[in-house]
Amino acid sequence: MSPFELICFDFAGTTMTDSGLVLEAFRRTIDGLGVEGERAAQAEAYVIETMGQSKIDVFSALFPAQSAAANDAFEGHFVEAAQELGVGEVPGARATVEALRSFGFKVALTTGFSPATRESLIEILGWSDLFDARVSPADAGRGRPAPDMLWWCALRLGATAITSVMAVGDTASDMVAGQRAGAGSRVGVLTGTDDERRLLEHGADVVIDSVVDLLSFETLTAG
Repeated sequence: MSPFELICFDFAGTTMTDSGLVLEAFRRTIDGLGVEGERAAQAEAYVIETMGQSKIDVFSALFPAQSAAANDAFEGHFVEAAQELGVGEVPGARATVEALRSFGFKVALTTGFSPATRESLIEILGWSDLFDARVSPADAGRGRPAPDMLWWCALRLGATAITSVMAVGDTASDMVAGQRAGAGSRVGVLTGTDDERRLLEHGADVVIDSVVDLLSFETLTAG
């Protein structure tokens, strides 16, 4: 019998293919801000380093005086880029989530995007029926690496203990958030930003190739 009741999935890079959309939207944003040269390169490096964190927090660190405008521009550019370049699921993601639900697990989606951007992407993917809950930093309080979104999911979906929650993501921030929340397991996936070494260094209990590997008996029963 599995010790887990709730599986919380990250969005871009974990269940939805990123395909460089985050960086494309960021580049369009800093172009609009007139940021160029070395400053632009340093800002992009910071975005890569903090991938998975709340976007407003990232822009607050980079452009304190323009953070709200930068975040609004980024959100708009991301949806535009998704519509222009296309967005899709990580192969097998929907079928995996559906299978987990059929086995009796509750499933939630966590993301650093705003609720409006999150729902636009959900609509593009046709996932409105897929998750028991969907949460952004604006819903829960703070974004990753803070634990708030995982705690919100546990409370919202009635988990009996935080140790019955599994956090799944592709970034160091996902793993740190899971560790800070006290999640029973942190599972890193290799379909997004970070490699196995970085995920393990930041708290992953196990690293798998893709969310489809969650259907293995060993992953779901290891507490």
